[in-house]
Amino acid sequence: MSTVTTATIRLSNDLSELERLSHFLRGLSGSMGMDDQVVFQINLVCDELVTNIILYGYPSEERGRHTIELVVAADAHGWELRLSDRGVPFNPLLRASPRIDLEVEDRGIGGLGIHFVRQVMDDLRYERRHDENVLMMRKVRGSEEGAS
Repeated sequence: MSTVTTATIRLSNDLSELERLSHFLRGLSGSMGMDDQVVFQINLVCDELVTNIILYGYPSEERGRHTIELVVAADAHGWELRLSDRGVPFNPLLRASPRIDLEVEDRGIGGLGIHFVRQVMDDLRYERRHDENVLMMRKVRGSEEGAS
């Protein structure tokens, strides 16, 4: 059986927490065997998703009053991330892919962040469980060439 290393961070739903999130993820590189490119990609993915939770998951007057949890696990095959919050129900995987073949001014607003997440991560699953949004993501070792 392979060894699994895990780490957890709990953030408040405030944009000032993004710096702490980035510091947390950079700090995992050694213990979780992430090279600079994996750390960069996972940091961008988490920054995008947590920003969306903060901005759209809760009423703005409740900023800083709720918890967003990120659990990162590493094994010999790669990394599993579980992002959970108690915000409004939202499955980002149901969002249609943006029309990247169109000029910027012809595209609708939004959707590029989720598109990026889909490109970088190897597996994405969403569940609404016990009044929580739970997004599980997997990044396989050696699949870093997905986005640059």
